Amino acid sequence: MKKNLFALLIFIFLLNAGSIVNAQDYFKPNIGDALRVSISGQIYDARTLSMGNSNTVFNDTYSATLLNPATLGLARKFTVNTSVGANLYNNDANFINDSTFSRRTETVLNQLGIVIPLVSDSASNNFAISLGYNRSKDFNKILKFSAYNASNSSLIQDLTSINNFIPRELLLSYPEFDPGSNEYLGDRTIFNGNLNQEGYVLEEGGINHWSFGIAGELASNIFFGASFNYNVGSYLRDGEFTESDTRDSYADTIQTIGNDPLTAAFQSFYINDIKDWVFNGYDLRIGVLYKFFNFIGIGGAVKTPSIISITENHYFRGKSQFATSFSAQIDTVIANKFTIQSPYEFSVAADVNLWFITGTAEVTYIDYTQMKFSGDLEVPEQSALNKKIIDAYTQTVNLKIG
Repeated sequence: MKKNLFALLIFIFLLNAGSIVNAQDYFKPNIGDALRVSISGQIYDARTLSMGNSNTVFNDTYSATLLNPATLGLARKFTVNTSVGANLYNNDANFINDSTFSRRTETVLNQLGIVIPLVSDSASNNFAISLGYNRSKDFNKILKFSAYNASNSSLIQDLTSINNFIPRELLLSYPEFDPGSNEYLGDRTIFNGNLNQEGYVLEEGGINHWSFGIAGELASNIFFGASFNYNVGSYLRDGEFTESDTRDSYADTIQTIGNDPLTAAFQSFYINDIKDWVFNGYDLRIGVLYKFFNFIGIGGAVKTPSIISITENHYFRGKSQFATSFSAQIDTVIANKFTIQSPYEFSVAADVNLWFITGTAEVTYIDYTQMKFSGDLEVPEQSALNKKIIDAYTQTVNLKIG
């Protein structure tokens, strides 16, 4: 981690899981955004957690709505289930020769749902409906680090190497032109590392589902079910990064812009990047279950693509400070609206119940190359993102046992 942490910062602040193409891409959606909302979350009620989220063929509680709604047909009694989550996220980051510990805690209502049977206990076939709320994904993370980097590397230099406008507007880099043709050759900077580097990245938010499900035993021991899920959520990433001259490597005689005496004696460079999302969407889930010999069950479920509409506000502030009491600043807000379509999910599961021991296994297939951008994006931008998804991601097979 010591060698890779600085690369991680470039990843966080510049790319948001995308590729470096040009400076303007920094404020646009990227393929990492699609993956963030497409990866399936977890169900946090006690039974489902104890079975590794693999109990999709013997679950008669509200959780079945989000796993395999056909198993709601097993419910014979009115039930209410809820769970509260207390999350603790610790991060001990090693950067250069220094270690920084950070902690993030959160207490949330993970689930509240009910199941209502529609026929009496004595009826031969059973039908049931479910209603409820579930929080399936938690975006909360934290990262802090601080150390003096004596090598010839810095964020200022990395931004300059791709001709990014950020150091240019903060008077930390300058354009160079061919003296003969006046052709632009790229940006240059006087910096050669030797800076103290500090970072603080805080992420928060999650995905919540409001769900309705229905299931029935349409023939003896054969159950069908379906559920509709309205998904709402938020995501906030607040990142700060500072580079400062704590050892007087850039003295009063050194100017970051050669003909500007106000840029003498560099002191610090600071950026604050805030990505703020609110989003909503919907999906359907269809399931089937077959019970035989009274102790074996097999079933399957299909989750349709979630159609997620995202409104993003990207706030960006930057500041450079010099010993001449001069400072340069950037303050930008970029608004984006776009839609992400997640891939289909196909699951097959089985369970065996022997006396008081129940064993389960589940296999889920997801093709992440099928994620797509659409909505208010321009067609060329949308097409480019979807091509990158095909090149970067692949199919997965997830195995769960309990």
